Amino acid sequence: MSINPAAARLQVSTTNRQITAHAGAVLIRQTASVVGLAEEVSQHVHLKRRLRGLTESETILGMAESIALGAECLDDLAIARGDAAQQMLRGFEVVHPKTAGVFLRRFTLGHIRQFDQALEQVHLQAFALLGTTEPITLDFDSSYVKSYSSRREGADPTYLKRYALHPLFCFVSGLDICLHAKLRRGSANTAKGIDQFINQSLKRVPAGTKVRARFDSGFHSDRLLGHLHQRGVTYLCGVPLNARIKAEIAQIGEESWQRCLDKDEGEVAEFGYRMASSKVFRRYVVKRIERPPGEQLDLETGSYNYWVCVTNDHHAEPAMLESEHRHKAQVEGGIRELKQNLGLHVWRKHRFYANWAWLLIVVTAHNLLRWTELLGELGADAHLRAKRLRYRYLNVAGIVVTSGRRLVLKLRSDYPLLVTFTRALATLRALPGPAG
Repeated sequence: MSINPAAARLQVSTTNRQITAHAGAVLIRQTASVVGLAEEVSQHVHLKRRLRGLTESETILGMAESIALGAECLDDLAIARGDAAQQMLRGFEVVHPKTAGVFLRRFTLGHIRQFDQALEQVHLQAFALLGTTEPITLDFDSSYVKSYSSRREGADPTYLKRYALHPLFCFVSGLDICLHAKLRRGSANTAKGIDQFINQSLKRVPAGTKVRARFDSGFHSDRLLGHLHQRGVTYLCGVPLNARIKAEIAQIGEESWQRCLDKDEGEVAEFGYRMASSKVFRRYVVKRIERPPGEQLDLETGSYNYWVCVTNDHHAEPAMLESEHRHKAQVEGGIRELKQNLGLHVWRKHRFYANWAWLLIVVTAHNLLRWTELLGELGADAHLRAKRLRYRYLNVAGIVVTSGRRLVLKLRSDYPLLVTFTRALATLRALPGPAG
């Protein structure tokens, strides 16, 4: 391999030209504009005591934009704050890291509710722009997020042998939008507060839209199933195996089993069952896979491993329901995205509500990326994760100049995705903003 000899004589100098490494931030900003993020935050969130400095909407929008571009902690805000070109385009500077910490520590439960109300309206506007008319599938799950300090509010020791907090998440299947998030103590049971969380999530779905909800076995309870049925939600919920369930499975005849829909192995059947604590007789779907040779067998399940889910869908075939519930695992990809690419792998603040506010801002940054791809039609060829979206469309070099009293963002003429970039920006600008 040959190396240019001039590289050894390279010198570094400075310039006063307005250069930015994140020219694609204009796409994020335009998306935030069309979904009405700044307007809703200004209308609902009232946190500051004095009028000077950045407003609540400017602070939250600047933090969410920085996280979308790659910031993972408050200290990373200093990099975005030092981008003078983006400040010109944005109209205000990104909040200082120390000021951002003070801002988060001011959050109380009341302010969290205000923020949630603002995000509820933002989601409704986004759904209207996406033109979602088909039934929506919501995936509910929880995940432990570690804490390096045992003194952090709400952090409890967990089975992971580390201190953590235990937030709830709701993702829209197929769109990978995080519809709702709620922070809980690390010791909170998986299903703690799920009824209220479902009600809040359903408020963010357009009225009249049919909803299907998927849960794993950690959420299974007669109360949850009854609540979903009462709300008119079609559910698929995993069921933990117990002696009574295993006895019901053992009574299924061999002729009742059919092949799985989209897997090379496994068989599916169904049966009716009533929980000991319930008066409702429900439909259960069971999948079995033969254990490989050499694996330990047991008396109750014999030579098969079993997975069971319960549903109030009495029309679809068992194989279809089993496949649908199995694809609920896609929610893990959304949570992994928040942890690996958006700075939610660890908690940064000591106060519980400060971490809750940080959670909502991280989720907002994730949704801005998803809405940018969906509304700007950037992912027509394949789904773009945050890392790839940044590499292709956000981390783009550009120069900001003034021409005829207007700001002009100049990109290189040989930028490989220039046509797609400009088309996405034009598409976003053509979308109608929030009413009023």
